[in-house]
Amino acid sequence: MKMKRPPAPPTLPPRATRALSRYGARIRLRRRHHSAPPPHAGIDYRALVEQVPAITYIAGVGESGEWRFISPQVYPILGFTPEEFTTRLWIEQLHPEDRARLLREEQALLGSSDEKRQVTEYRMFARDGRVVWISDEYVLFYSPEGEPLYRGVLLDITERKEIQQAAALQEQRFRSLVQDMSDVIAVFDAGATINYISPSVQRVLGFHPEEQIGTSSLALVHPEDLAGIRRLLATVAKRPGDTKRTELRLQHKAGAWRWIEMTVTNLLHDPSVGGLVSNYRDITDRKTLEDQLRHRALHDPLTGLANRALLVDRLTHSLSRSRRLDQRLAVLFIDLDGFKDINDTLGHAAGDAFLVRAAQRMTSCLRSTDTAARVGGDEFVVLLEDAAVIGETTAIATRIIEAIRAPFVWDNKETFTQASIGIVFSGSDTDAVEELLHNADAAMYMAKASGKGRYEVHGPEEAKPRSKNHADAGSR
Repeated sequence: MKMKRPPAPPTLPPRATRALSRYGARIRLRRRHHSAPPPHAGIDYRALVEQVPAITYIAGVGESGEWRFISPQVYPILGFTPEEFTTRLWIEQLHPEDRARLLREEQALLGSSDEKRQVTEYRMFARDGRVVWISDEYVLFYSPEGEPLYRGVLLDITERKEIQQAAALQEQRFRSLVQDMSDVIAVFDAGATINYISPSVQRVLGFHPEEQIGTSSLALVHPEDLAGIRRLLATVAKRPGDTKRTELRLQHKAGAWRWIEMTVTNLLHDPSVGGLVSNYRDITDRKTLEDQLRHRALHDPLTGLANRALLVDRLTHSLSRSRRLDQRLAVLFIDLDGFKDINDTLGHAAGDAFLVRAAQRMTSCLRSTDTAARVGGDEFVVLLEDAAVIGETTAIATRIIEAIRAPFVWDNKETFTQASIGIVFSGSDTDAVEELLHNADAAMYMAKASGKGRYEVHGPEEAKPRSKNHADAGSR
């Protein structure tokens, strides 16, 4: 027997079907929401706070306000247990130099009712006497009963402060050192623009540091030294850590040129510097002394003429140059006739004055390229370069004889003397300095033997004019 199928349920309209579906979805969502645990359920906030490497707290305001909560980290940081830590203890352990400031800050905060985050730093004494730097970050809030409270975090920043203090001390020492040192320290970029210069630049060059910052470090360099310092800077800039030393002239604010000893080091790669570091000092006095010593070593102290050492050096170079250029030079050996009588009758002071006057008279007869030297008591040597024409050389000798013959006045008395001159010309590859001087000396003695007050030329007969005394030479 066949069973009859139950009648089909009535069909709902489509709109009703959709509405019922949405309603069922909302019911399921509500069930899931109420049955799921809250997102923060199971989190142990106290354990979380106690694991933070800082002291968290809630405290009352003012000296009468007590600490409501303080985390256990107070013990490893300050050496006190949470139970020991009271408002009175906090005030007692504050550093005396910070206590009054903190209490003032608290009163000001209460007066403003400012609930924004506050940050302050102060020192506290730990149980064992250590000074601990504290960073206190807190907010002022009010309980439901209207009581003002602090909620905050205390961080131990002692290590950071020690590093800062060490850095500050180092910077202070550096500034004091730079301030008081005589050397100038400058830092400039690869383009030679000055980014920093120490205050000592005012003592060395007369400029305030502010006048130099932003300018080119090459602006004050002497034109003759500019190319050299440009090459040095370019070389140093190519190699990190490279150091070069040089001497150059810089212009003082007053206009004078100062000799400078400068050391440049490439610290462009160092992020704390980022530039070429120049350390320089004024060596003008040293250079002046060196020039004086060099001059004294190469010049006669009485007359200021070249001495024998400088004469030999110049004669050596002149001979080499004359051979290379196929030129001829001449050497004049001069002796002052009668000088001994001046020394004996008028005294050594008069003799010295006569030698100085004689040197001046000789040099007035020479060209700018010629060299006059004093090689003995009353003996002088003149080096004439490019003496191609014998007549020009003998004319110079004649002028010297005439200049020396002029009266010499001492103590209102006129004294007369003469000069005997020996002349030698270079002419062969075998010429040597001492040989030329020897031959010129020999020619000078020939002039003396011929009557003094004249010159004599040493050399081959075909190149040798006849001897001339003063009267003959003057008639030429």
